[in-house]
Amino acid sequence: MRRRRIATAVALSGLLATLAACGGGSGSSTASADGKGTLTFFTWDAEATMQPLVNEFQKENPGIKIKMSYAPPVDDYINTLQKRLLAHQAADVFILGNKTEQVGGGYVKDLTNLKAVSEVSPFNKAAETYKGKVYGVSTVSWGGGYLVNLDLLAKVGVTKPPATWAEFLAMCAKLKAKGISPLLEPSDGISTTVMAKIGQADQQAGGDLDTQIYDGKTTFSKAWTPSLDSWAQLYQKGLVSKDVAGLKGDQVQSEFISGRVAMIATGSWGVAPVRQGAKKMKIDFWPVPGEQAGQDYWAGAAAPAYAINSRAKNPVAAEKWINFLAGAKGSKIYHDTTGSITTTSTYKPTLDPALAKMYPAVVAGKIWCTWQAWPGANTSPLDAAMLAEVQQTVLGEAKPADVTKALDSKWATLK
Repeated sequence: MRRRRIATAVALSGLLATLAACGGGSGSSTASADGKGTLTFFTWDAEATMQPLVNEFQKENPGIKIKMSYAPPVDDYINTLQKRLLAHQAADVFILGNKTEQVGGGYVKDLTNLKAVSEVSPFNKAAETYKGKVYGVSTVSWGGGYLVNLDLLAKVGVTKPPATWAEFLAMCAKLKAKGISPLLEPSDGISTTVMAKIGQADQQAGGDLDTQIYDGKTTFSKAWTPSLDSWAQLYQKGLVSKDVAGLKGDQVQSEFISGRVAMIATGSWGVAPVRQGAKKMKIDFWPVPGEQAGQDYWAGAAAPAYAINSRAKNPVAAEKWINFLAGAKGSKIYHDTTGSITTTSTYKPTLDPALAKMYPAVVAGKIWCTWQAWPGANTSPLDAAMLAEVQQTVLGEAKPADVTKALDSKWATLK
């Protein structure tokens, strides 16, 4: 979950671009022309996740030995990667962080013509595109919406997702009148509802709302405030308790497993713990409805991508490794090991039935999240400003307009 949450919000020091200009270029290769030799790989996925993939790849490519190194996400990994990139000692293949800093700094190889790029979903491909070229291969995406307890919803006569936001609010009101807590959202991250609603606005604007903001054609206040106004009705109408401002994701999940709330806002990873903790519960995953029917949307993002070091010592093996990861066997092994929603054309994962509505939307890229939409500068301040103001809005101590005003002010200092 932490890996997905930081997606592209991580940025390296601006020093990267300077050093790249002074010392860029390809590293000397110690491998043969067909890639035989050692391939270095730096990951933040644990050994239990990646070792089955390494084993199968080496079985299919007996002349290539993968030397895998690991650092836990997020800070340890990023700090280690930064030091290695600055010293030109990074692995042949690593997980791509911020495209603007790493690609713009000359540290990442152009993968546009790599076979794997043609096998990832258009959405994942677009997420790793920089100035018209592709620099990373992302094989997985996640989606987020409302995980619902169908038995509790049935008590107020609801058996299918509400078509509009007004219908959703009315359903919440019925649940509350029945003595059932309608919805909980964790406060240790940006609201899933907020992200889906901004995604709806982005779709209605033609899919370039983020670009319009960062190019100065509009502002957060103009573009995002209506979406936040819509979300805030949950709290202004008393449909969701202000007490959620202190709840974290695991606490919200525990409330749902215990049957004390009808719905929780969470990501696709939330299904497995519920299946384990509440085996008899009938559940489904629903999108966040829009103002009008047919505008439903999901939170979500493409997972961080695999990239090849522009100074890779074994670039041939690096390409073979990434092609394997995006191929049918690699995608299947990764899905089987992690339960993630793989989105490659080479393999269709067998998912929990509760994800049936979400899956096609995730593959089609009908998902949106803040940290994948932020511009290329160090965006941690934007995350912090938004989270703080959203929490104050939940408590009734701020208004949605205050959230977007704070973002405009913070963005002005980062340009």
